[in-house]
Amino acid sequence: MLGCLHALSESFELSADICRRDSVYGNRVRQFCRSLAVFSALSILGCTNIVIAANLLPIAKQLPVSNIVLNSHSLSNIQLAVHFRPGGVDQNQIGDTDSYDARLTQLLYSNECPGCDLRGANLQRKVLNGAKLPRADLNGARFDEAELSAADLTGAYLFGTNLSQANLRGTQLINADLRKANLSRADLQGAYLLLANLRKADLRGAQLTGAFLNGADLTGARFSRADLTDADLTNAIVNQSDIDDAILCRTRLPWGDISRDCG
Repeated sequence: MLGCLHALSESFELSADICRRDSVYGNRVRQFCRSLAVFSALSILGCTNIVIAANLLPIAKQLPVSNIVLNSHSLSNIQLAVHFRPGGVDQNQIGDTDSYDARLTQLLYSNECPGCDLRGANLQRKVLNGAKLPRADLNGARFDEAELSAADLTGAYLFGTNLSQANLRGTQLINADLRKANLSRADLQGAYLLLANLRKADLRGAQLTGAFLNGADLTGARFSRADLTDADLTNAIVNQSDIDDAILCRTRLPWGDISRDCG
């Protein structure tokens, strides 16, 4: 019983931690939190058939049973692994080619497609200034050398997306997922990247003059020759060594303002 109570305690701690976050996953996170509570209750009640228990969870369709491992000797060693795919848009899945092409056409003709699934789309060198793409799933898409100034990409999924040499002046990328995105030599002057996830993003040679990176996660991002003049990185997660080769002039960093390269 003590083992079960320990597992319950750990599950609720994990649930509370996830629920506290300002997550873009919305319903999925709420379902996950409810699932942890149900799963813990089943454990306390002594439900030993873990496959049946898993199928009772609200996220059963999103949580493969193979991700649940039960130690046959003790219920206290429950390992619950939930993997959200990069993206997470439930509507507008690629499904069939016709609907995918229709969404692509919608974007090109109306300059908007909020929440659309356009994973892997080839939009290289396209002119999409001011495009409305909040919460769109653009993982792995190609926007290299594209014109996206003043576009709305708030909460968009851009995991591994190619934005090399793209014009992103004044673009809203608030809370966007830009992990491993290629932003090398991109023009991000005055861009809004507040709370964006830029883990391991390539920002080499990027123009970030006056960009807003408050609270952004820049862990492992590459900044060689990136221009951070007048950029605001207040409360950002960044290692000092990662920006040693960047241009720092009136740059606001978590540990203070730096004007090393002015002049």
